[in-house]
Amino acid sequence: PAYALDCLRAAQAGGAAWITPCDTNGATLPARCAAVIRDVRAALPGAALGIHTHNDAECAVANSLAAVDEGARMVQGTINGYGERCGNANLVSIIPSLTLKRAYRTVPADRLAELTALSVFVAETANLQPDAWAPYVGHNAFAHKGGMHQQGVNADVRAYEHIDPATVGNERRV
Repeated sequence: PAYALDCLRAAQAGGAAWITPCDTNGATLPARCAAVIRDVRAALPGAALGIHTHNDAECAVANSLAAVDEGARMVQGTINGYGERCGNANLVSIIPSLTLKRAYRTVPADRLAELTALSVFVAETANLQPDAWAPYVGHNAFAHKGGMHQQGVNADVRAYEHIDPATVGNERRV
């Protein structure tokens, strides 16, 4: 940690616009990521902080959100989380989480409704199948089986859907 902070101090002294710690091996858990950002913020008061996470332990999105909670204001990530090894932080999950659940201004509201189409476009451009189970934008993200689940959706949709699917350009399916 001391060496990492020395590197970040050198970057700040050299004029870096953003001080952006990176979870290089992708194995940090969210509580530790939050603690790192707190330590960096304390060591470099006033620095513009960012975060860059890899997804080797399936924590890149959670780590990015934890870092924002601790003061990071720039999140480096990719559409659909594509990247080396197991991928990077998935902006398709981070953007609506920050916008709809934390009230951060990320993208204009009218553009948020284009998120599903963007995710599909990037997948198809990369010659990959869109992930049907992707949070927010997957074909199955707001799919419900019939019977009791459908009755529950009819009674109180909030019990089964955390947002209105149309907000991110998706739709409910039964």
